[in-house]
Amino acid sequence: MAPVAHREVVAALLHTHPDPGTVVRVARTALGWSQAELGRRCGFSGSQVSRWETNRLPLRDMPLLRTLAEVLGLPPAVFGLGDTTAPACAPGAAAGHRVGRVTLPRTEEDDPVRRRAFFQLAALTGSTLALPTTANAVTSEVDPAEVLARHLGDVLLGPAATGVPAPVGLLTEALTVARQEFTTCRYLPLATRLPALITTAEATAADHDDPSVRRVLAQSYNLATRALIKLEASGLEWLSADRALLAARAAEHPLTLAEAQRMVASVARRAGHHDHAQRLTLAAADHLDISGARPAPEHLAMYATLHLSAAYAAARAGDRERASDLLGEATTTTDRLVDDPERHRAVAANVVSHQVSAAYVLGDAGAALAHANRLPLAAIPTTERRARLLVDTAQAWARWDKPGQAYRTLLAAEHAAPGEVRTRNAVRLLVTDLMNSPKQATMPGLPALAHRVHAFA
Repeated sequence: MAPVAHREVVAALLHTHPDPGTVVRVARTALGWSQAELGRRCGFSGSQVSRWETNRLPLRDMPLLRTLAEVLGLPPAVFGLGDTTAPACAPGAAAGHRVGRVTLPRTEEDDPVRRRAFFQLAALTGSTLALPTTANAVTSEVDPAEVLARHLGDVLLGPAATGVPAPVGLLTEALTVARQEFTTCRYLPLATRLPALITTAEATAADHDDPSVRRVLAQSYNLATRALIKLEASGLEWLSADRALLAARAAEHPLTLAEAQRMVASVARRAGHHDHAQRLTLAAADHLDISGARPAPEHLAMYATLHLSAAYAAARAGDRERASDLLGEATTTTDRLVDDPERHRAVAANVVSHQVSAAYVLGDAGAALAHANRLPLAAIPTTERRARLLVDTAQAWARWDKPGQAYRTLLAAEHAAPGEVRTRNAVRLLVTDLMNSPKQATMPGLPALAHRVHAFA
């Protein structure tokens, strides 16, 4: 991290007084060091540093705290220690924080900067200090969709970002955590982390033009678009997809650009522009290199995924033949991934999931259920994908006039991924339909489910 940004973080630590483990984690990541690197500089192992940062081994030894302060370039005051090397201030002189040769005065004007720097870094590195009270709540009283829309809206619709630049390693680490929160349907923590990541990545990209930073920025906006597509249409998804595409074009990375184009196509498809969505998605596929006997597996996986998206757009347009052809192309491409078992498993499950979705929107609920029955949930690698399949299956049961089965499938989805069921707009619409069913009496607990998924919000 740039020295000025590091000074802001130090000032924030001095102001907020977090526990010593959090101080170590925030300062270490601000410097762009791994736990192993900090351990090497202090004479400890990386696992020892991990135990400090997670408070499994509380930091209480004063000589060790002074060593950490010296190595991390921190004033001992951040650990609650007196600075025995600093000269005493003359009576009446303004107190200040000394970091290297830079004096950081305590002024009211600086406090928001200090707090912003600390909380932004804490959000990126995973400290719960950065999360609002509701972020860890398990109660259904909190509406994850509303929280996601509000926090992402603040970034997408608010004034220009005023974040603190960070090393690309820290941004990449934060993106990995954000993706894990998405794939495990933990949307409330994601609602804090993802805006912080976007703000920091924008500030870093403005600070120095680095394609790797642009790539993280594009991928962060792609993730935001994927989250927003789950919610009621608001226009935010268009903004997010457009910004992802702009950043991806500067990232010089074909897979990131292809994913950004897929997200734009998904937003267009959602708005009813099905033909345009197909053209955009297939144009992105044409730019991937899948020729030769052993093409890069990540290109094959993206090529298959793009054809699945195009197939769903064709199904939404009512073009059964075109959807079948595109699903067939995706299946053929997936078969070429057999030498990469983990990626093959993920894409193969995605093929079946899209077969379910396509059959459902084409009005063939029986075929959708048949596809769903041949895919064990254990074969789907992420919680988010498993929940999506269960919700699609519930929609198929409802279309087949089996509301009781639809209700029970939704309960199974909620058990597997409460965050997904309580966030997706499609679930709210389906539950509202079930509440209006003449067979509502056969679905005990349906009003409680409606309350939990905010169907009447």
